Amino acid sequence: MNNKFILTNIIRFSVLMALQVLLLNELPLGRAYIMIYPLAILLLPVFTPRLAVLVLAFLTGLIIDMFSNGGGLHTASLTLIGYGRSYILDTFQPRSGWDKLDVPNLSQQGVTWFFYYTLIGFSIHHLAYFFLEVFSFANFFPTIFKTLISLFGTLLLVWMISLFFMKDIKE
Repeated sequence: MNNKFILTNIIRFSVLMALQVLLLNELPLGRAYIMIYPLAILLLPVFTPRLAVLVLAFLTGLIIDMFSNGGGLHTASLTLIGYGRSYILDTFQPRSGWDKLDVPNLSQQGVTWFFYYTLIGFSIHHLAYFFLEVFSFANFFPTIFKTLISLFGTLLLVWMISLFFMKDIKE
């Protein structure tokens, strides 16, 4: 990894966290809660060591919790994504395998791949977040409804951001 690569990821983390804390946490959306900060973890290079991903996920979640009174919900759900990310990448690995410099983004992997990757990643995150928030299965269907509404809004924003920053689509 070169310095440009590291600088790009630092800027991405900073912008996504600032966008989450300063704008998205303040939007009055009713039952929906748009959370785009997991994108910073999902877009890390494929061969980022698992321990580094876990530490980054934990610290990012901790910072989001400090600024949004999350009580550890963001930290727990984002650390879960950091742990599960490598399994998702292994499942959706290209036939030729991953290249050393591959990044799981829209430009390099294509629309379909990126759709399923973000759908699974954000679904895991949102389910963990909202079920930890209620800490019970008593309100199962309202929690699923809240998760689906939030997931739809989040993915819509994530794909718009990804389309805005993509260079060329692979497909």
